[in-house]
Formats: sequence, C-alpha cells, structure tokens
Amino acid sequence: MSRILNLSRREMLHGLGAGVLALGFGFPARAQGGAGFGAMIAIVPDGAVHFTCPSSEMGQGTQEALARLIAEELDCDWARMEVGLPWADRAFINPGMGKQMTANSATTVGYFLPLRRAGAAARMMLMAAGAARWGVAVDQISTQGGEVIHAASGRRLTYGALAEEAARLPVPGDVALKSPADFRLIGCKSPRKDLLPKVTGRAEFGVDVMRPDMLVGALALAPHPRAKVEAANLAQVKAMPGVVAVVPVDGGYAVLAPRFWTAKKAAEALKLTVLSSPTAGVDDKVIDAALTRAFAEKAPMPFPDFDFSTMRPRAGGGDKPAVLAAIAAALRRVEAEYDVPYLAHAAMEPLNCSVLFADGQLTLRGPMQSPEDVRALAAKMAGLPLDKVRVEVTFLGGGFGRKWATDFPIPAMQAAMAVPGRWVKLIWTRENDLAMDQFRPAYRVKSVAGIGADGALVAIHSRIAGQSINTYHGRRGFPGMADPTAAGLLIYGCYSGPMKLMEFHEADLAIPVGFWRSVTMSQNAFFAESFIDEVARAAGRDPYVYRRDLLAGEPRIARALDKAAAMIGWDRPKAKGVGRGMALTYNEGHVCAQAVEVTVNERKLAIRRIVAAFDCGVMVDPAGVESQISGGIIFGLQAALWGGVPFGDGRPQISNFNDVRLPGLADVPPIEVALIPSGAKPGNAGEAGTPPIAPALANAIADAGGGRVRRLPLSLRFELENA
Repeated sequence: MSRILNLSRREMLHGLGAGVLALGFGFPARAQGGAGFGAMIAIVPDGAVHFTCPSSEMGQGTQEALARLIAEELDCDWARMEVGLPWADRAFINPGMGKQMTANSATTVGYFLPLRRAGAAARMMLMAAGAARWGVAVDQISTQGGEVIHAASGRRLTYGALAEEAARLPVPGDVALKSPADFRLIGCKSPRKDLLPKVTGRAEFGVDVMRPDMLVGALALAPHPRAKVEAANLAQVKAMPGVVAVVPVDGGYAVLAPRFWTAKKAAEALKLTVLSSPTAGVDDKVIDAALTRAFAEKAPMPFPDFDFSTMRPRAGGGDKPAVLAAIAAALRRVEAEYDVPYLAHAAMEPLNCSVLFADGQLTLRGPMQSPEDVRALAAKMAGLPLDKVRVEVTFLGGGFGRKWATDFPIPAMQAAMAVPGRWVKLIWTRENDLAMDQFRPAYRVKSVAGIGADGALVAIHSRIAGQSINTYHGRRGFPGMADPTAAGLLIYGCYSGPMKLMEFHEADLAIPVGFWRSVTMSQNAFFAESFIDEVARAAGRDPYVYRRDLLAGEPRIARALDKAAAMIGWDRPKAKGVGRGMALTYNEGHVCAQAVEVTVNERKLAIRRIVAAFDCGVMVDPAGVESQISGGIIFGLQAALWGGVPFGDGRPQISNFNDVRLPGLADVPPIEVALIPSGAKPGNAGEAGTPPIAPALANAIADAGGGRVRRLPLSLRFELENA
C-alpha cells in the first residue's frame, strides 16, 4: 500500500527523523547535518523509500512511471515505495525542458535517464555503506528488494539500517545502469500506486484542500479576462448574510464567504457593467470574416519543413517560387479548404487555487502544471522575494494544457491578499471555467497540390489562418517565422518526395487562446492527413499504399502504418456504405497510426471500430501507455464529433456540459491499441492518441460514400448512431 506524502522541503532534507538518505539528481548538494543531497529520494529507518515526484499528476500516470525509474535502479522493495506530490523548486526541473512543468508529453522523456541515475547512485552508496560496515570489498556486495547482501557470509541489512551511514558518503559521479534485459519494473504491467488513494478518496485534488477557518470564494467574471467591469450593487452584495469580502480581481470580482454556496449566490447577485472588452461585438460571423480577411490582407509567414527523423529535428525552408511553379506545371491540381472551430478544455475538475498570505509570506496550493512559473508570477505580484513564496501541487482532475496556464491562481492570490492571515480557496464554477477558458484557436486552411503524370505528388502548398497563441500571451517567436503552434507540421515532413511550402496568416482576433492537448497537431493532423487522402484519391491510388510509398526512408513510421492497416483489415471486402480511413501522427519520440471503420447511411454515422498502432520506444508502464492512447482517442473523438465553441455578443456561448457534449459509454466504439516494441529511446504518449482520430474518421466517411468532410465538428453533417 502506498500513502500520499505532502512533505515540505525542510522535512525531506532533515530526514523524516534519524537515519535518512535523501538524494536528488544533477543539482548542487544541499546537505543539512550530512544527511541531505537533494529533494526527491528519502529512505527512512524502517526501510520505506519515499519519492517526491517532480511532475504534476493529472491522470496520465507520471507518478507511476517516474517512481518505477527510481525503484528499478535503486532495487528497492516496490511495495514499500511511497510517492509524494511536489512543490515549486528548481530541484525538480525537467532536465529536458529546463523548467519544472508538466506539458508537451515531456515528462518521461526528460526524466528517464536522470532519475535512473539517481536511483543507481543511491544504490551504490548503500552498497558502499554495507561493505564498510562488514569490512569487505564493495564488489562482493549485491542488493535485492531493499536489502544489501554479502552472499559469502549470508549477511543482510535493510536499506533503512544503512541509510544514515550511506548519507555521509560522497555521491558517485559515474553510475552503471541496468541492462533492459534485467528490468523488473520498467516495461511491466501492475496496478498504479495512485489508484488506491484515488478510489478511497484520500488523494487530494485542488478542490479538496481544506484548512481551519478557510474562506471559500466564487467569481463574478467579465466576458474576457482583460475586460474592465464595475458592479452597480457592490454595497448590497457586501451586506448579504455570510459574505466576508468582495474583492476586485482580474476579470471581475471574487466573493468570499465561509461556504461556497453562500459565496456563489452572492457572486450571482452582482450586477456587472462591462466598460470595455477586447472581444466586444465578436460572434461567429466576425470570426469567419477575420479568417477570410487574414488570407487576403496579412502577409504570409513561412514555417520550415522540419525533419523529425533526427533527435534534433532538421529545418528546411520552402522555396516558394519553385513550389508554386511546380504546382502550376503539374498535370493535375488538387485544392481543398478546411475549417476547425475553437475548442474548450473542459477538464472534469474546474479551475481552483487555495492561497494563504500571512507574515510576509505567500503559500499557494492547487492543481498546477507549471508551479515554477506560478511561483515567479506570485512573487512579482506580491512584491516578495522568491523564497517567501511557496507553491504546492495537488492532484489535477485533468489538465489538457489548461492548467499549464498561470492565469487562474491570480484571482485567488488577489483575494487572499485582501484578507491576510486566512486561507482562501477560490473555486471557478463550471460556467466560469468554460466562459474564461484559453481556447484552442479556430483555424482555416487552404491547400493545393500538384500531381504528376504517374500520379506522384509533386508539390504541396498549405496556408493556415487563425490566431497565434504566442501573440496572445506576449511571447516572442523567431522573426519572420510562423508561430509553430499554428503552422507546425501543416504538411508532414515524413512524406518524402514532394516540395513543400507552409505559411501562416495571423488573424486579428483577441479571443483568449492557449495550449490544448497535442497543441499544433490537434488541428494540423486533420488538415494534413485529410488532404493527403484527397490527393491519393485524386491520383487514383489507394490512400494506404500512397502513404506507404511516400514513407520511403521512414521504416518506423511505415511499420506503425502497416500494423494499423492489418488491424482494421484494410484489404478485406466491404459492404456498401462501409468505409475505412487512416491517419497518423509522429514526432522524434513516437509514431501513432490509427484506422477507423464506419457505416454511413445518408446523415447517419456509425463508428464500428477504431484501432491504433503505437510506438514510443521503451515503455515504462505499458498499461499506462495503452490507457493514454485509448483515452487520447476518446478525447479527440469528442472534438471531432461535437467540439466547437460558438461565440455571440462578445463571449463564448457555452455554460456547462449541457452545451459541451461528452461521449458516453454507448458513444465509444470498440478501441484496440497495439503497442509496438522498439529499441528506440523513450518517447511521449500523453498527446499522441488525440490528433489522428479526426482525419481517420473523415477519411473513412469519404471511403463509405458519405462525401468529403472538410469542416469540423462532424455533427454539422451527421448524427452519430451506435454501430
């Protein structure tokens, strides 16, 4: 059984009592009393190993995966390893990203080797301590299940018995790691450690945080986070029973009371007047016109054609005159225009954050993907030195990129600083959460391709129009280069042969936008894989074979595509109205190929099967990887079928799950995931399953005779039926 630890850094370093070995990786030693070397691993006298997971756990299984990396090399008793939640600290940075944040499916990739080295170093120190205790050579010492063993004499000591002595030894610089053939945890399937506390309710999510005398806050918000509002009846609301304070915060007001429903009722009673808003007058027609205008009036910014077959992708520029000339000279042209809407994150746990401002210090606790950035922002807002700000991470009830943002702790900080000495938990209602989301932008794409006499693809030119996430958040991009979150992989670099040109036209819209699960691929897989399917059919070729030919020199991607085709029975005869489609997504860390079988009868769509072939190199937790792919498929399925945020009167026209339909059990067809073993280094899995499902569905519908889908969601044209 594992228990969830919520320890301070000081508690970890002081050692949870006597005789504790604490070890981190690659950071300056912070020993106190000779017992501390870092912040992640602690071994207590009873032999239990405590691991503070450096990343946020939002259901994706990072606690399980990272704990396995430590335990594998430490050779401890897995059943007695206990996993804790992190706080903001540079000791927890992801070495691959240079920051402490959980995003971009980079957790396992970034921590894979460093955590294994940390576990191996701790094991070597314990072995050295055992050898010294017994007066034998260290090469006569072995370990097993949390014990140091001297086989020649039959002597054994637990890790706990040696922790204090081991802590005084120097941390070895070079460590030998296990061969994959000797793994007993990495690559195996077993129940996750966070399963029991989540089932029993002991796991603490942000909304679960409770403190004595805590105030709970509810929000009355403007139509835009940067809008200016005023309340006409502020005095009356402040006088309502139970209301402790009404605090102006970014985007509106926070009402504080001992109970949430008291605060919520008072917040709903506030009568807000909008003084100004960046989205005043915005509706769906305005958005459509802005996308059209961007193509006509905004100079296109090019995006490189990245080759992801190398660890550091190579960038190649598109020769615009040559591409346009090749398309003009081609025997046949294929043109298509595609649209995708704004998308909400709709995580099951709405945004929330708990804050205490007392004695010149600020403490935040909540569901955050980027605690380091939140800490820096909090220090700046409060005018405090960084060491006076502590940010603690709870479990996240889903994130999908929304809780990577740093906007939602701000109102909680502003509210708490108005009532110093008392904890404040600010809870966004579902309506607040959806209305003030940072949406995945809407995009429109115009693609044109030239096909040669032999049906070969000669050149592709794709242009995309929409908002820039970087622009909205004030981040600088590379001068003259398109925002990669908009234009990246708009044309797949893995398809060799054709000349490629990708361009971005930035739309003048101020709708709040941000990262959504799979970022650029959430839209560009639909554009790229739908268009390649159209090109194949225009060339009179089978879409699978056409892709396969374009994947010359990409055996890893081709292998996944072949597997998906075999799983769906690509070559089997089909009845009338039955269609099969496929699509893939890839980067330097993974390949995910999906295939779908559907039935189309006029406006009725039935999804019969979904299959996925996935390769992400070494898989730390195969069961977790499989869950991530199937869960990602369902997440993408929702967006493909029903996703879309309509706008009217300057604000999103969604309020709750009555406006955001989620797939129920009856809506999800059978999903089969095949994990492809490979010797590649560990890659990413959390976002890979989401992008291919929309184009695979669209391609299957076209194959079934249902026409070409170029605008999402599919509910605009079809009604879903159970297969």
